[in-house]
Amino acid sequence: MIKDKSTLLKVSVLFLAIQLVLIFQLNNLGQSSYARSVMATTSFWILYTFLEARYGFYMNTYVRGIIILSLLCDSFFGSYLDFYQTSFTFDKLLHIFGSYSFSLFAYILAVQLLSHPLSRAFKFIFILSLGLSIGTFYEILEFITDTISHPTPISQPSLLDTDLDLIGDLIGAMMAAIHGTYRTFMNHNF
Repeated sequence: MIKDKSTLLKVSVLFLAIQLVLIFQLNNLGQSSYARSVMATTSFWILYTFLEARYGFYMNTYVRGIIILSLLCDSFFGSYLDFYQTSFTFDKLLHIFGSYSFSLFAYILAVQLLSHPLSRAFKFIFILSLGLSIGTFYEILEFITDTISHPTPISQPSLLDTDLDLIGDLIGAMMAAIHGTYRTFMNHNF
């Protein structure tokens, strides 16, 4: 956890600055759908950071780092360098890494609401379920976005792409479940 609020602010400002540069560059390149996607992920993270600072949520520094790395990989490599269109494997690898990082993120947020520790078996199933749920929700959002706004390029060109994304989400969630089951992120109970 970043205990010093000034460090949290510096990390957030640096992340925001990088994302804003990428948004402007994507707009200049005529990639408005990618720019909107980067704006959405940036808004999500800034909202979370505000809520964390306001309400005192705990977030492990490692997990914060891999979440920011996931978002930056999506923005810079996927959108700005256009790896989503030029690389078949990039999207699949980012689904694995993103599912891993967001599974741990959701787990750390969720266990703060619990008053009793989780057994290892339940912790494993819980983290796996969170990761699969987040991955499935993301795929549904991609489908809705493609259906309503018809972005160029589309997010889901085929059922194969969707299925491979979900397999990547399963692999990432499984890695997070293994990691979260045998690693302490908050205290000896969680």
